[in-house]
Amino acid sequence: MNKIFKLGMVSLSVFLCNASQAAGTDSFPASQLLKNSSFSDATNNWWGAGGTLIPVDGTGCLTFHSAGANKWDVILGQGGFGLLKGETYTVKFDIKADKDTKGVMLVQHDGAPYNQYISKNIDIGTDFDSHEYEFKYNAKSDPKVGFQFQLGAHKNATVCVDNVSLEGKPYEVIRNFSKLRANQVGYFSNGEKFAVLQSESKSPLEWQLRNQDGEVITKGRTIVFGENSASGEHVHQIDFSHITSNHSNLVVTVGSHVSHPFDINEHIYAEMSEDALKYFYHNRSGIEIKEAFVQRADLARPAGHPEDIASCFKGTDAKGNVWPGCDFSLDATKGWYDAGDHGKYLVNSGISTWTLLNLYERGQYSSNQSIPFADHKGRHAESGNGINDLLDEARWNIEFMMAMQVPAGKKTPAPVGDQHNNISDLKLTEIDAGGMAFHKIADDKWTGFPTAPHNDKQHRSLSHPSTSATLNLAAVTAQCARIWRNIDGDFANQCLTSSKRAWNAARANPNVYAYDNFTGSGPYGDATLEDEFYWAAAELFITTGKKEYGAFVTDSPEFLAMPKGDIKSTGDFFWQYMAPAGTLSLALVPNNLPIEQVEQARKSIVKSATAYSAQVDTQGYRLPYQVEEYTWGSNSNIVNRAIILVYGFDYTGQKAFLVSATNAMDYILGRNPLSYSYVTGYGEDAYQNPHHRFWAYQADNNSPKPPAGVLSGGPNSINFSDPIATNLRGKCTGQTCYVDDIGAWSLNEVTINWNSPLVWITTALNDNKLK
Repeated sequence: MNKIFKLGMVSLSVFLCNASQAAGTDSFPASQLLKNSSFSDATNNWWGAGGTLIPVDGTGCLTFHSAGANKWDVILGQGGFGLLKGETYTVKFDIKADKDTKGVMLVQHDGAPYNQYISKNIDIGTDFDSHEYEFKYNAKSDPKVGFQFQLGAHKNATVCVDNVSLEGKPYEVIRNFSKLRANQVGYFSNGEKFAVLQSESKSPLEWQLRNQDGEVITKGRTIVFGENSASGEHVHQIDFSHITSNHSNLVVTVGSHVSHPFDINEHIYAEMSEDALKYFYHNRSGIEIKEAFVQRADLARPAGHPEDIASCFKGTDAKGNVWPGCDFSLDATKGWYDAGDHGKYLVNSGISTWTLLNLYERGQYSSNQSIPFADHKGRHAESGNGINDLLDEARWNIEFMMAMQVPAGKKTPAPVGDQHNNISDLKLTEIDAGGMAFHKIADDKWTGFPTAPHNDKQHRSLSHPSTSATLNLAAVTAQCARIWRNIDGDFANQCLTSSKRAWNAARANPNVYAYDNFTGSGPYGDATLEDEFYWAAAELFITTGKKEYGAFVTDSPEFLAMPKGDIKSTGDFFWQYMAPAGTLSLALVPNNLPIEQVEQARKSIVKSATAYSAQVDTQGYRLPYQVEEYTWGSNSNIVNRAIILVYGFDYTGQKAFLVSATNAMDYILGRNPLSYSYVTGYGEDAYQNPHHRFWAYQADNNSPKPPAGVLSGGPNSINFSDPIATNLRGKCTGQTCYVDDIGAWSLNEVTINWNSPLVWITTALNDNKLK
């Protein structure tokens, strides 16, 4: 996903270790704790909230969107450093504005209770004034400190700063992580088993596989892979695939290097599959999360937004557009919170719900998968109702999606474009929106950390309808209609009626787009919608068999499209490219396409799977992901590729595709350059601090830690757009651009569309087990 979160009250940051260094350390210059203090590198390392930050003549200038009501509504700052007890620090900066205004300079702990170590009110004139302050830090050494100018609550302005420095002795942190990396959960008995060693040795080295008593089970010599371009390391590979007996707490050793422990058995993903699905119950809106259905008592909470009723946004957005509102409200109480904040989005709901429902349909129509998640007492609130629990969970969100559909005859403001590829030319226009779906419902402003859903006091609004949201609704409700047809006929009819209305509305309004104009939610902008039209038409055609949908499907430029999976492009299936969902459904679910075209759909899937599988041998860490840069949510791309690899197995019977899928999970669960398991609660060194406003223990120890089974977005070497990630710019490569920190939303975000493929792949692999 591509969200730019603007923190409400404070930034959340942490001292960063340079992940690309072998020892895992990062020492700042002794005299300077801030990066890019003279803005010689544009505005890199700096971040702004409540305004637009740009470089101007070698300075950093923040133009306010609005002065706001609080000083922290507009912030210019930097994080990623620490302070040592007993040391003296000096702050210097030059500052001016385009009109006289006021602000506060402060150095504070980045997280609750936000202790301020120095705070100075400053009068800001129209010429640069120089400021200098000294303070002695006598509190306990703090590894997690931020520097800020808080500028809100006075008047709209443009404030420019230069020569900003914080001098003194830095706090140093060392994260000791193993140079010998393995899947920290385990390997299938009959599957491929590799570990990876970071070593500059050009010659093979002796390795040993030891059990929990220290006994050597087997040994061998490493395979020198060489330079792994995705991490900038020289690596060796260790192959112990010949061990097929079950074991617990094994480790691989090379000299003094020891891997994290792991198991070998047939049940590696059974528990993880359950926990991954539980993620959605944890993030439900409009219902009490009960202790009986969660992993720990502190994860229970009252219902968030028990009456989530909102009308169209009314007021001035961040880009200065005046929205007039609309004359009706919708009750959107159900659904899933999207990504750790309190927004609910139709676009992300689409791919997430489709993925869960597709897993169910694979159980119906594939001989390689039983129907998973049979009704099970104690799983969640609907347990024991006789309905499959996967469907119960999906229905909670489908009902939300349908509730976001505009009633017949209603008009709303919306951003309309003449050309689908020129988002900047969108015009705010009143449209006849009946049948369309609102893009999102969310807070008007970002909440701070921590904010549990039931403590969210922000005013909430519907943003505007969009064509992409409407097509997501049409696709998912068409899928719903056929699945529930023999389970709940009334609900199936409701879904089909909603789907047809949405399809007709999208055809009537094909150029209504989303873009980043609201401060309390992500944009989910998508400028190309041919793939969504194809996907929605495919789902409707499968469900109804009607020729009008079939003709649209076969005439679409996306007909039977799948990701290319080549080196130059990521070639991935994700929320902005949904054509693969249509092709996967057409290949799986019986429909009225000629058998030759169904077979061609399957060949298209196998072609993508083949391209992905071929990439495993090109990567030092043996994952099916040969790309030049790691994107926002790279881990979800890898897991989505694993889904396509499993379908490659379904349509060929070639176990090599399953092996490649397990290699993807090996990377996710610890066989990666940072030796992190990117799933909470799984592995000896699993990440712990997702970007989440309720699971906010790092920000406030009174908040809960996350439950097990939550997938992190992972390395991101493209979007250094949060206060944590900005400190990695220029210091990491691909797979090493990651920090486990709650404030690192571009690295450590969690979302429904990242956990849904985790549910899918862990369930599928657990069922197949490479027997």
